[in-house]
Amino acid sequence: MSTLARWKIPIALGVLAVMVVAFLAFRPDKLFVDDAVDESLDEAFAPAQAVADDPAQGTTAPTTTAPAGSASTTPPEAEPANGAGPRAVSAGSFSGIDHRAAGSATVYEQDGRYVLRFEDDTDIQNGPDLYVWVLADDTYTGGTPSDYLDLGKIKGNVGGQNYELPDGFDPAVHRTVLVWCLRFNVPFAMAPLA
Repeated sequence: MSTLARWKIPIALGVLAVMVVAFLAFRPDKLFVDDAVDESLDEAFAPAQAVADDPAQGTTAPTTTAPAGSASTTPPEAEPANGAGPRAVSAGSFSGIDHRAAGSATVYEQDGRYVLRFEDDTDIQNGPDLYVWVLADDTYTGGTPSDYLDLGKIKGNVGGQNYELPDGFDPAVHRTVLVWCLRFNVPFAMAPLA
């Protein structure tokens, strides 16, 4: 057996391993596959329900039933204390930064809690390792931002989705939403909030 023939299989396996690692690192398939999300605004402001422990069944949320003859099945704690729902504080439209992007983002407030919502019309080109950042600036001017709130990985590139804003959020200061690709350190989309 020649030396070359002896090394064909290990070389082929090495090339295959490099290709698999490169695919997993760069995830080019993400550019062509949408990750759809369908969260409602009501879900963002739904109260956290007490969870009951049931050793036989694991942890489950309690069920609530309305008294006979009652028109509402909503538990009293699920209704806003002031009787009003979430109010829009600021909003903006997405535009792509060297990538395709459309749709809108809105910041809602209710009872001192803020939520950033990508509205149902959101359609941003997908990519690997995308994160949602809110910048402490009126616009994104390029480069890697230094002052932002990291809301975590994007839930999906298409559809309505909600992101809880942390206590440090100030609607007068944090005025731009940025979708950032951490893997390649580049922006994908932005929405200035007004």
